Amino acid sequence: HWSAPAESCIFGNVSVTMVCAMRRSSAVLLSLWAFASPLALAQENEEDSGFFGLGLLERTQAFGTTQADALARRLDSYFGVERSDLEAAYSSLRLITQGSWEQLDSTEFRVRLRGTLVLPRVNERLRLVFSEDKGEGATYYSQNDIVTEQQSTRVNLEVNLAESARSRFDFRVGLRSNLKLRSSLRYRYEQPFADDYLGRLSQTVYFIDGTGYGSFTQLQFDKSLSEKSLLRWSTEFRAQEELNGNEWSTALQYSVLGENTGAISYFFRMNGVSNHSQVDRYQVGFRLRENIYRPWLFWEFSPGVSTEKKTPQDSYETGLFAIVRLEMAIGAY
Repeated sequence: HWSAPAESCIFGNVSVTMVCAMRRSSAVLLSLWAFASPLALAQENEEDSGFFGLGLLERTQAFGTTQADALARRLDSYFGVERSDLEAAYSSLRLITQGSWEQLDSTEFRVRLRGTLVLPRVNERLRLVFSEDKGEGATYYSQNDIVTEQQSTRVNLEVNLAESARSRFDFRVGLRSNLKLRSSLRYRYEQPFADDYLGRLSQTVYFIDGTGYGSFTQLQFDKSLSEKSLLRWSTEFRAQEELNGNEWSTALQYSVLGENTGAISYFFRMNGVSNHSQVDRYQVGFRLRENIYRPWLFWEFSPGVSTEKKTPQDSYETGLFAIVRLEMAIGAY
């Protein structure tokens, strides 16, 4: 993990500078606020402007073909799940200001930028991707940033090699701030088993210069319990050259959309490493998320309890954690 006030990624003659330091966050916020305000003002008189200025239900219906599929996409979009932006056919940016506290570790504040920019004038399959994944694999369950290592934002060029109603195949390449290469191939497949039951498999192989090769596998099953509630089980596995054992995690999550605004998601998860039999960490908690003032502005509160051990020889320790986020979600279609 490398941290610095800023990092640059260069594609040809284009230089994109990611500013993560607190002393520069105000300038970034003002710039994106200025960009987002015209979009919000143009749409504030429209009925049900919804997420990113487009009715959230209408947008998910365009992509989802089953009840479980549509509801899963709707919840993923609302909670700002990374894959919902990476796989969407539109441009979107999320500026996230986050403060986190963990009783067993430390307190941290940071500003992140995430999302995609479609380049239709160049090629409709070509996009710039702003992500913070470790090779690939930031997931629905690692949104609280405690299960996974903190990552700096990266800029990548992504090419959609093939896509169908149920599958997608992407190639991604980028440069880190130290001019080291990052590249990956990712395949995703979805299969509905019934109108209210959906399975999803994604497989990524990647190369990080200075770290080596790796792979990330994720298997998910979504079950819609009603028009506004979803039960999700997910399991993940990562193998990488420099890892001391392969990482795994599994989680169960119950999410509910509010009647008028907001949503809440309850989770239980655990993770470990394959070189020993013990579970390294158990977590239970919830995420409460709501719109404030504008359809593209969100606040979120996520408290929980974590029981973990630093090494297999240590005893388990239990402590509280809490995360507060303010997120600007800006999209263009």
